Amino acid sequence: MSSYCPRYQYAATFLGRRWAFTILRALFSGHRRFSEIRSAAAGVTDRVLTERLREMETEGLIERCVCDTSPVRVEYRLTTKGAALRATVEALQEWADTWVPLETAIQACGEEHAKS
Repeated sequence: MSSYCPRYQYAATFLGRRWAFTILRALFSGHRRFSEIRSAAAGVTDRVLTERLREMETEGLIERCVCDTSPVRVEYRLTTKGAALRATVEALQEWADTWVPLETAIQACGEEHAKS
C-alpha cells in the first residue's frame, strides 16, 4: 500500500475538521434542527457550526431541509454518503473508549470550552 493517497488525505483532512464527527453523530439519530445539533456539540459557536454544516452539505454528506411550516423550520439530515460514515464514527468511538483516558478527554475538552 502506498503511503500517500490523495483520496485518503482529502477525507482525513475534511473529516478531521473540528466538530465534524460530533455533527455526524448528532445526525445519526435522525433529522435535527440547528439548535439540537448545537446542543449535541457543546462548545461550538453558531458561526463554526454554520460553516461546518455548509461544508458538509457541499460535500454531499448532509441535506438541509426547509419544512413548509409556520414558522419555517430548517432541519438537517444525513444523505446516504453521510450515513455511510456510521461505522467509521463508531469505530473511532470504540477506539477512544479503549485508549483515551477519561481524565485526559475531560481536561482537553474543558480547555477547548475555555477557548470558545
